[in-house]
Amino acid sequence: MPQTIIADIDKDLLAALDARAGLLTLHAILLRYRASGVTAQQVAALLQELRPATQEGPLEDVILDALDMVTGWCTPQLRVWDEAGGEHAS
Repeated sequence: MPQTIIADIDKDLLAALDARAGLLTLHAILLRYRASGVTAQQVAALLQELRPATQEGPLEDVILDALDMVTGWCTPQLRVWDEAGGEHAS
């Protein structure tokens, strides 16, 4: 099991990843992390921790989509953490 940030949200994130959830579902879960005071760096670390076990598969693609929303490598509408807020993942 990867590191724990907020157990309830982690559980929802892992379920969404396993279900290959769409971008809007992932975005909603990531917004819950942000609203709970979790930083982009913490969520990025969790997602990066999940990647090695999923290399080269459809699950890795979903993890990378979520990571893009965390780090800001996505459209402004899907970006979860704001650079101006100093919580942008590097």
